[in-house]
Amino acid sequence: MKKYKLARLILIASLGSNAYADLRIDQDFGKKKVIEVSPGRYRIDSFYYQFKDAVIREIGASNEGVAPNSGFGGRDSAHLIWNGVDYYALAANYLSSEQDRRNEEDVRLKIDRPVIPGGGICAVFLHDKQLKPVASVKIALPENNYGTWCNGTYALGSAGKGIDGLLLTISYYLTGEKPAQRAADIGKGWRHMTVLLRLQKEANGKIRLVQDDRCLGNPNRYADIPSARKALAKCKDVNNGWIMIEKIIKP
Repeated sequence: MKKYKLARLILIASLGSNAYADLRIDQDFGKKKVIEVSPGRYRIDSFYYQFKDAVIREIGASNEGVAPNSGFGGRDSAHLIWNGVDYYALAANYLSSEQDRRNEEDVRLKIDRPVIPGGGICAVFLHDKQLKPVASVKIALPENNYGTWCNGTYALGSAGKGIDGLLLTISYYLTGEKPAQRAADIGKGWRHMTVLLRLQKEANGKIRLVQDDRCLGNPNRYADIPSARKALAKCKDVNNGWIMIEKIIKP
């Protein structure tokens, strides 16, 4: 049975102080448990799977009832403690309801139409420790007049010292271009970039995830979190709290 490895990525930023807060690690988070449903019948239970299912339900509720199937691309997740409160974040990519309908029509009519700009969505979902939705954000890709298709999320991690936020690495391609004609050409036109998602708390207490492209730019060519984090370190920002991230890395 595969086990999740836990790697701690800790970012602590405090106003006018070098004090550090303790990070309590839940060692059971992400681990699988085998439960016997009836004699000879078993199922695998995992907090990660419960979280992923909760996100799928959330997507379905906001995507005209179209929830991702078994091909749902959720590649990375993290346990966050922000201002003393636990949150769980999951990065995912999925089809818009419009693209899903287009695909079904193409199969039924036996035709092959170009993909819809924006039909591939990358997003991050934030839930509380009861797995209730707190905030979410769809990644905005203005390149090519928003004629883009986001087809992968690759990493989710700390934005670095002094920043209350996450870095997300994604892949996407421009719509309207000629699709790959050979299997060997798939992926040649894909672009990779990393975006900053800030955690913000409104006056009414509501938590928001906000995409902030002021430093890294959009598009950018930061293909991984370390390179984006180094770029962010060169930008000045106001320190307004602290965040700790305990990241789950699948073997």
